[in-house]
Amino acid sequence: MSEVPPCPADEVDVLAPWGPQGPPPVDVWRTDILGPGFESRTLPLEPDDEGECVATLVRHRPTWEPEAQAPEPFRFVALYVHGRNDYFFQVELAESVARSGGAFYAIDLRKYGRSLRPGQTIGYVDDMATYDEDLSEALEVIRDEVGSLPLVLIGHSTGGLLVTLWAHRHPGAVAGLVLDSAWLEMHTMASIRPAAQQVLQRVAASNPKWEVPSGEGPDHYSRSLRGGWSESGLAPPERLRCADPADPGISGWHYATEWKRPGSYPVFAGWLEAVMAGHDLVDKSVHVECPVLSMMSTSTYFGEQWGPEVFTSDVVLDVTVNAERSARLSDQVTIARFPGRHDLFLSDPDVRQHVWDTMERWLRAFV
Repeated sequence: MSEVPPCPADEVDVLAPWGPQGPPPVDVWRTDILGPGFESRTLPLEPDDEGECVATLVRHRPTWEPEAQAPEPFRFVALYVHGRNDYFFQVELAESVARSGGAFYAIDLRKYGRSLRPGQTIGYVDDMATYDEDLSEALEVIRDEVGSLPLVLIGHSTGGLLVTLWAHRHPGAVAGLVLDSAWLEMHTMASIRPAAQQVLQRVAASNPKWEVPSGEGPDHYSRSLRGGWSESGLAPPERLRCADPADPGISGWHYATEWKRPGSYPVFAGWLEAVMAGHDLVDKSVHVECPVLSMMSTSTYFGEQWGPEVFTSDVVLDVTVNAERSARLSDQVTIARFPGRHDLFLSDPDVRQHVWDTMERWLRAFV
């Protein structure tokens, strides 16, 4: 599989994945693009300098085999928050939460995925606390539906940073925090972050949408996701010899590239400064009152060469520094590591099964 160049933002039809129906209406659930078992609705937000802002809430409606015993009532409710250049499409995650007795919801944050509208700067905010409105609107709907069930927040990458900060600012509101490769620090540059942050603050103050130079490295991550082992040109490891060839970890994951873009998109100064401010809080003061399960890969691979490491390592974040940051988030922290991708929920089938088993046991034990 060859590298796929990023598509210029002005050539991306961000409404295309919805098809002719367009986004779902406000205040009404409609079958989601994920198909049966999933519904979505639009959450209106206050407009910003680019105009309309919305978030999109997705809920899972699990189906049970007719001959199966009637399911027990939900024990908790989970809300999933995606990362940068992402949106919710991890169906197995919803099914795993349901098996654990949880009502599952996911949110596509403003200017991401289902919530992205034409003319908007994808993913842009200049303060992580801006997302308090997104989560507040989502939780209001969720509480109307499931009442006061214990709340579990699940966050991937930047979403992991977001839910950690939210739980810190809302003590007592969260019963459990599940992190999937949470972005809790600036890779290997933690030691120079304070100096870098001062420079970035000055730049962001005068030109918040200045594009931060980030180089043109290989996009190993999206290549491994979209092509899987079947298009990798590599021999799958022996442990996958009996794996189902149709498993997306083998054949490749299907997702909307208008919302999860090959090659990603520019990093803006204002957004990066907001993320680094969040990292500074995690480093100096964040402490959450609830138990934390922080899951991440066993290794990081930042190499230029394409090889099997891209399937078993985090090619986006430094897992060593994130493990260190995770250990100090709460008085009850469980760190679990797996030989998987940056998004563990999109790893090889055997790794995913280990992730689901670990998460389900943790949820039963701590929530």
